[in-house]
Formats: sequence, structure tokens, C-alpha cells
Amino acid sequence: MKRYDEARTELRVTYAHMIQPHRQRWLWAHDQVGVIPLGTGTIAAGIGGEGKSTFMLDLAAQLTNGTLPGDLYGSRENVIIFGPEDDWPTVMVPRLMAAGADLSRVAQVQAATITESFTSERELIFPVDRGLLREAVKETGARMVIIDPAPNLMDGDMNKVQDVRRSYGPLMALAQEHDLAIILINHFGKGAGNVGAKLSGSHAWRDLTRSYLAFASDPDTGERILTQDKNNYGTGRGSWKFTLESVDVPTEDGNTNVGKVRFLGASEVTVGELINREYGEDSAEDRNELDNWLIEILTEAGGSMSVKEIKTSAASSGYEFKTLQNRRPKIRNPKVTTGRNGFGKGSIPFWQIEEESSIDPGQNTIDPIDPDPESARTYDGTYEESSVSSIDPDQMIIDPVRSEARTYRDLCAETGTYEPELCTKMDCTRHAATGHEWCQHHIDLRQRRFDVEAKRQGDAA
Repeated sequence: MKRYDEARTELRVTYAHMIQPHRQRWLWAHDQVGVIPLGTGTIAAGIGGEGKSTFMLDLAAQLTNGTLPGDLYGSRENVIIFGPEDDWPTVMVPRLMAAGADLSRVAQVQAATITESFTSERELIFPVDRGLLREAVKETGARMVIIDPAPNLMDGDMNKVQDVRRSYGPLMALAQEHDLAIILINHFGKGAGNVGAKLSGSHAWRDLTRSYLAFASDPDTGERILTQDKNNYGTGRGSWKFTLESVDVPTEDGNTNVGKVRFLGASEVTVGELINREYGEDSAEDRNELDNWLIEILTEAGGSMSVKEIKTSAASSGYEFKTLQNRRPKIRNPKVTTGRNGFGKGSIPFWQIEEESSIDPGQNTIDPIDPDPESARTYDGTYEESSVSSIDPDQMIIDPVRSEARTYRDLCAETGTYEPELCTKMDCTRHAATGHEWCQHHIDLRQRRFDVEAKRQGDAA
């Protein structure tokens, strides 16, 4: 008997003329430039204490009063807030009061476990409780959902792409379905570097959302800076400044002191400038973040990835490929090595993860510089370029691991210690000769021109 609840997959083809186009709508648009879109997610990040949570509560307060600049201006809307790190009676509600929010339009949503003897409440966990969030959105009619901090409310590892996408991907679909904005608040990692690479955890946090707002403090002025690093649905990527003013909020137990946002408008300073001003561009901690990102995308790709694909992923995540090239040979445990699929001009360069060699450091192996078996010495896991600077990269030497003849370039590519420079002549893809900025081909061409010129001058004399 056929079961009517069986799922099946069918092909659906929809042509563009059948899709009704519409203008992108914005929850918040400053000076008529969209910043936080409706129908999708926005991520807000910064180190602790930079005011990102307070700033989002200020926007929420304006939304409840119908005064938030954007497509919902003039309409008093409801907000759902998840804030497991902040106590509602002593922190969340006083902050909302200081921001002037209509408290009747701000909802705390939890999951309740009910038995005959007791009832317990807990925060929602995603994607497990996405059904409860959908129910809450329908019940409240919320147009803004704040999840603060988002990594604390996910079921999985914040450093794994698939876990992040599995947890919050369904919420992006919910945002589109109900034309609301979902704000995911996260933290920064340590060190300097590109703002796009500063998000803690997997790069999926940035890829999943369509708007990315970064927060930092300017130590020279004491102002807080907000920079839009990503805006897929708009043309604006500005920076703004605000301060947090200390205000007293009355409660039944007496006054409590909280922070309140005072928005100051556009800023000429960006979060990226502040980060690099504090740490310097060569921060070792940030370089380690780049290493982790590279290892992560290679692992997800099955261990190897073409250079072209790596360049594309790096650009979308805000990394400079040249920086990755400089970092690659230094990565250890595991190493990232290079190679080529195929031969000649049609070959495809790739990078791959390779576990460290299992050779005993005290094991005697053939010295790659002096392949004479009698010169066997202990293997230290690397072949230092500085010690073999005079070796031709294409010279055949004995591989101490496989005991077979290979080029020095191929041998060192596996250990990550040899990164040959390219010839500086325009459009030349050959490797530069050792100790020279040109390849051997162009060096030979120059020598021939010298020889011809010398012969010509000799004949003239």
C-alpha cells in the first residue's frame, strides 16, 4: 500500500519572467541608505563591551515606537530578543527603558518544559527549536529578532561551517518568509587584520548573512565606531559613530545605572583602521586566524582545493590571497602543500593538507643537498631554503622519504619550505632564477643581446 506521507524530490523549473521583482526593503536605513535589510540576517560583531548589544536595543526601541528610519518608519512593530547572557529584570529591561522602548512590544521567548510536578524554562536552541521560533513570530508579529550572542544558542560547533549553516540557515528562510530582520550578535577574535576575518568561529557566520556590522572603540575620542563591512543588498558601506551615556533608570528597588546610545552620525574612521592601529598589521595572532581559515576550507573540500577556488573563497571572506601565499609555507600540524594536476600549460595548481611526516627525527636519511649515501644525516622535518640557496630548483635529488629521485622544487613544495618567486618580466609565469628577479630564459635573452651588441661594436671598430 502506498504511503501518502512519503517525501519525494521533483524538478521545478521557473523562468525569470514568471517571478515578480520587488525592491529590497530595509529595517534600518540611515540617510536613506539601507544598512539592515528585511527578509534576511545581519551579523553584528566586536569585542566585548563595544556597545553592539546596546546599539541593537536602541534600534529595537525605535522600531517599537515607529521612529526607526527605514521601510517600517511610522509603524509600531514588535521585537523578539534572545539574551541568555543578560538578566532581564536587572539588565535587559532597564536598558530598554533607557532607550525609550515600548516594553509591551518587546518579547522574551523561551521553551517551557511542563510536568505534573514542575515547570522549567530554558532558552531556545537552534535549529532544534526553530519550530517554536516560527510559532513565536506568528504570535507576536515580530519584525526584528535579536539573538545575543548567537554562538551560545546553536546546537553544534561555532567553528564548523556545516554546524553554523545547519543551526541558522533555517532562520534566514524564516526571515524571508515573514519579511523580518534577524540580528546575530557575535564576537571578534584577537589580533589585527581584515575586518571580514575578525569574526570568531567559522567563516560561515559572515557568508550566511547579507549584512555585516563591525563595532570598535576609538581610544583617541572615546567614541564607538560602527562600520558596515558587508552589504549584499545595497550600495552603502559606511561608518558611523555613537557614544554610550550613563543614565539612571527608576525601579521599585531604587535607581539602576545603564548605558544609553547617543548617535553622532557619520564617521571618517573605520573599525578596520582602529583594529590595525591597536595591534599593527603584522599581528601573529591574526596570522594564526588566517591559517585556521585556510585549513578549514581545505578540510571541507576534502583535503585539497584548486588555487583558483581558494582565491575566490578568500575574496568572499575578505582575505588577501597574497597574504595566504605568504602564510602557507609556515603552517604546521597539518602542513599545506602545493601541487599540480596534469602537465604543461593545462595543468591546474592546487593546495592540499598534508599531515606531518611520521619519520623519526633521529632516523638517518639521505641528505638532499649531498645525495651521497655516505653523507646520510638525521631528518629534522624540513629542508631549509637558506641552506640550499645555490641549488637549481629543477635539480634532481634523492627524496629521503620515498627514496626516489625528484626535483628540489617538488621536494620542498611538500614540506612547505620552498616558495619560488615568479619572474618579474611582464606576463612571464616562469620561476625566477636563484638569487635573481628574472627567470633563466630572460637572463639568457639579455645575455644574447649583450653578445650581439658587443659583436656589432667590435665589427664597427
